[in-house]
Amino acid sequence: MKTNIVKERPSFATSCIGILLFCCIVSLFTACRSGNKSVRVGGFEIDSVVVDTTLALTQAEGAPACQLSLHLHFLKEKKAQAMNDTLLRAGILLPDYFSLSKEKLSVRELVDSFVGRYLEEYRTEYAPLYQADREHATAYNVQYSVRSHFEKNADDVLTNIADIYTYGGGAHGIKQTLALNIDTKKNQLIRLSDLFIDGSEPLLKEIIIQHIGKQHEAESLADLQAKGIFADGEVYLSENFILGKDDITFIYGEDEIAPHAVGEIRVKVDLDDLKKFLK
Repeated sequence: MKTNIVKERPSFATSCIGILLFCCIVSLFTACRSGNKSVRVGGFEIDSVVVDTTLALTQAEGAPACQLSLHLHFLKEKKAQAMNDTLLRAGILLPDYFSLSKEKLSVRELVDSFVGRYLEEYRTEYAPLYQADREHATAYNVQYSVRSHFEKNADDVLTNIADIYTYGGGAHGIKQTLALNIDTKKNQLIRLSDLFIDGSEPLLKEIIIQHIGKQHEAESLADLQAKGIFADGEVYLSENFILGKDDITFIYGEDEIAPHAVGEIRVKVDLDDLKKFLK
């Protein structure tokens, strides 16, 4: 399973014949309505697809299991289906089975396909491991949860924010926030290269260092590195950001640029302070 859920586990591609599977009832449905009123964000009607399922490797009590929970909001209008496809292929779901495929799928079809492949890869990879190591059953538990929603924080911009949790038998799980900003006029994702002029990156990095330094009582990059932040020396602008009307918030996830105990780091910068760098 090519995902960051379990970095320390080897990959196995063969099935384990004879392993009994037990799968709880999958709740898969579209929702996001209250009475007869549709939910709308920024002028767009929003719908959702929900999956809650558990796949255990055997029926024995205490057997390891994969818990998969998805609550994904998407744009309901037919004209927005291409954008839904783009969003779901942009890292909201990992592993990204679909990034190399040009096949156009509905949200329901894409989610159904993802769930089936994810659970099958869990079975084929973890069943042999568990068979050989029954004494450490909890080491083969996996959890994957994604909750997404839309926000309108700027004119002609709709932001999809996904709260993601992964756990793969280690000391702790990992929480991540993934933000994707849609230009509703052009119907495409907004990248940093769409916002900032060429050559501005070095000065923007200095702004990031200054803001994180204020958060963590550090006066320089060296001070931050002494606290384990940007310890490898590579400072970069996160492509994971929330674009607001008056500001931009860069998001660095757990374990991305700092020790796990530091948690997620967010850097909010006023756009007024970035005027000379904006296109």
